[in-house]
This record gives sequence, C-alpha cells and structure tokens, in this order.
Amino acid sequence: FPSCYTFRVEGLVGASPELLIRRTGLQLSSLVLAGTTRRGDDEGEDRRLGAALLSSTKDRAEHHPAVASVDTALRPVTTHLDTDAAPHLLRLANVQHRATRVTGTLASPMDALSLAQRLHPTAAVGGMPADRALDLIRELETIDRGRYAGPVGWLDASGDGEYAIALRCAQLDGARGRLFAGAGIVADSLPEAELEETRLKLRAMQSAF
Repeated sequence: FPSCYTFRVEGLVGASPELLIRRTGLQLSSLVLAGTTRRGDDEGEDRRLGAALLSSTKDRAEHHPAVASVDTALRPVTTHLDTDAAPHLLRLANVQHRATRVTGTLASPMDALSLAQRLHPTAAVGGMPADRALDLIRELETIDRGRYAGPVGWLDASGDGEYAIALRCAQLDGARGRLFAGAGIVADSLPEAELEETRLKLRAMQSAF
C-alpha cells in the first residue's frame, strides 16, 4: 500500500490512508476519510460503486461530522481554513473512501504534535458529540483499542511533522499479531454492511501476513 502512510512503532505496524495533520511552517493540511465501499471487479462496476458512495445519504451522515470535527479543532488557531466544497473518491487497492481535504494557515506557530493533540480523536474514530460518544464507546466496545486509531507520525526540531491515524494496523507480539479495523456507525447503518466493511479493511493487513 505505497499510497498510504506506512508505519512501524514498537510492534504496531500498519498502512493508514488517513492523514490527521501535516504541518510545514505555518501551512497545515488534513485528509478526512469517512464512508467506504469496495473496489469493483471491473472499471464500470468500480465507477458505479464510487458514485453510489458519493451519493449515499448514510455515508454523507457519517462523513459530515468527521469533517466538522476537524474544522472545529483547527479554525481557532488558523487565519484561514479551506475545506473541499464536496468530498472526492480516494481509491485504494481494496476499498474506496469518501475523502475531504482541509488546508489552512496557522495564526501563530504551533508544532505538529500540538495540532495532533487538538484533533485527536476526530469524529471518524471517536464519534460526535465527543463526550457522549466516547462514553458510549467505553461502555459498548468489548476490546481494548490500545494504540489503534491514535496519532502516529513524526515531529522535527522546527515543529514540522506529519501524523496519520493508526488504522489498518496490527500489534505484533513475537509470532502473533492482533489486527485492528473498524467502521463508523450512524443511524442508517446496517450491522451486516458494517461488518463487511470491517472485513474489507482487515484485508490490508491480512494480505501482508
């Protein structure tokens, strides 16, 4: 997955498609992903699946809060913030995502790690409204996420850096690996469809193994 952010940090390995934050000087950018479908068996089916994803009411309801949470976190510290007028398709080897790019200029210097702290967790991995959603996640999820869905990246001495969200990943322990993937749940979510989406996402690490 060379188009993804590949990482290996103390046994956590993965290939994330989602950029949490990149800072270069006063310039910053983020790529918000929410809403997923599979790739087609041929070009025609691929286009139809992508068009259905972009027009889906359910996936729009999943995508909008994720974009809004990034906007809410970054707008107070920027002189201007630009968000794509409409989502575009991000096509990966095994899935397609609704994607929205956010770019801006910082009002004053703030290092990339501090920006990551402002953003994490985005609604894509933590829900919205954040406090209620995180409480529900703690109550209902039956796993310990560990470092799954956390920021992973680098920071240099000038404060520039790049952090992805640790998705499509595995925690390695000797010869064993625990794989992580998930899906955003909204009012119109169908359990069987969300389970299939999770299976699609798990294929990234399964294919590597």
